[in-house]
Amino acid sequence: MLELVQLSHLIAVSKHSTISAAAESLHLSQPALTRSLQRLEAELGVALFDRKRNRAVLNEVGAMAVAQAQGVLNAVTDMAAELRQYAARLSTISIGSCGPAPMWDLAAELAERFPDRALSTELGDTESLIEGLNRGSYRLILTDHPVEQPGLLCRKYTQEQLCVALPPDHPMSSRASLRLEELGEASVLAYRDLGVWKHIPEKNPRLHYLVQSDRATLSELVEASSLPCISSNLTAFRFLGRSNRVRVPLSDAEASVTFYLCARESDRALFELLC
Repeated sequence: MLELVQLSHLIAVSKHSTISAAAESLHLSQPALTRSLQRLEAELGVALFDRKRNRAVLNEVGAMAVAQAQGVLNAVTDMAAELRQYAARLSTISIGSCGPAPMWDLAAELAERFPDRALSTELGDTESLIEGLNRGSYRLILTDHPVEQPGLLCRKYTQEQLCVALPPDHPMSSRASLRLEELGEASVLAYRDLGVWKHIPEKNPRLHYLVQSDRATLSELVEASSLPCISSNLTAFRFLGRSNRVRVPLSDAEASVTFYLCARESDRALFELLC
């Protein structure tokens, strides 16, 4: 049976011109390499060398065999790389989302259901996420609108409503709702990675946003200060902790988003488990 190592031996002879030089590069004895090449010729049923007094030279069939052998080895290398990538994909659940909070919820649910799987998360805009899902960069994505494409599954996942977390003695804490511009020039705490909410600050550019990149730090600041905090129905338990805060919903039209979970048809089992 033809072996891959025999093909690599043939390529080495082509590269180094002589069997002796090839044997030296392969750390083999010349007789061992010669026997390997003879077995290859027997397996293929053709002569690959013109043998002349103490020397074997690749003939035209041998030259063609070298090209074919290189193609076979390249294909095997590519196959191994693709299989490793596929195995990594099966053992890692990659999530892309246009909003941070639903991504955290989805990741928490997946971690509970699949404690032996690695998780990766990434924020991005919806169109880039859809492209990434089609490429296989993500197994699941959360978008801000329904996705209707052949081969993709999509269902409503959750809805997020932004609010402002206020101390009970704040003048607006008893309000049923408020608009962001009503906060005037106040200083407010907010999480850095807003994702789909990145345009919200434009609703009131007079606000002074004290942006935090670490969720734990943000929670500590909420506990220790009386500053308003931009929160939502999905982030309240993370950022407010046990602090005595009142959440007042924002009535701005842009302050409410419905998120949709999408997956490829090949991941239907995973998708159905979550929807």
